Amino acid sequence: MKHTSVEEFSRIYRLDNFSKTLIENGKELFFKKNTVIASPGDIMEGFYFVKEGRVIASEFSPKGNERIICILEKSSIFLESNVLFDVPVFCYFEASEDTTLVFLKKEELLNLLSTDLNVTLFLLQSLTKKFYSNMNHVDELLYHDTEWGMCNLFLTFAENFGVEEDTKIKLNIKISQQFISNLLGINRITTLRIIKKLKELMLIEQTNGYYYIKDIQKLRDYQTMLQSQL
Repeated sequence: MKHTSVEEFSRIYRLDNFSKTLIENGKELFFKKNTVIASPGDIMEGFYFVKEGRVIASEFSPKGNERIICILEKSSIFLESNVLFDVPVFCYFEASEDTTLVFLKKEELLNLLSTDLNVTLFLLQSLTKKFYSNMNHVDELLYHDTEWGMCNLFLTFAENFGVEEDTKIKLNIKISQQFISNLLGINRITTLRIIKKLKELMLIEQTNGYYYIKDIQKLRDYQTMLQSQL
């Protein structure tokens, strides 16, 4: 589906116009589903480009509750800021499905930054997108309630994974209620309550593990109504 300006800085990262030079100068690596790629405290010698698959960045509270920071899709990069500024990894990066990555060492990156403008622009695009994504997430937490956030999550997933089927939009990615809870940073009981309400309002439904948005404009209108009540 076509991206809207509202979704440009979501926590689902994928970049257009990536430089093929990154792939040509890196080492291709394969990670099976559920493999941890990097952990808190790791000192990185390079960063990764997602060639195929999906990577989830997450952290855990002292009580062991997981919070998903972002979803890294094909053509995104991660750990680039850690490498550039010699900062240890602060969260977990895990392959959520079988994933192929390209690993590029810091020395190779610095060389490309000084010789290839496309690589420089691609890196700046990635860093900028992540900065604004984090700012948007802070705004969401400060100025919106959890029900608005749930609507926003479904709208964002529709933009990134939506496939039109008849009059509905299928989210072509299987997401569990626990996954939604971890992404929104709320408990599972709250997630169940809001999803039940959205189903009763005939805004969403679930079939064979996939969520469907029954009428995306009605979902947008409902989200707007929630905002007006704050």
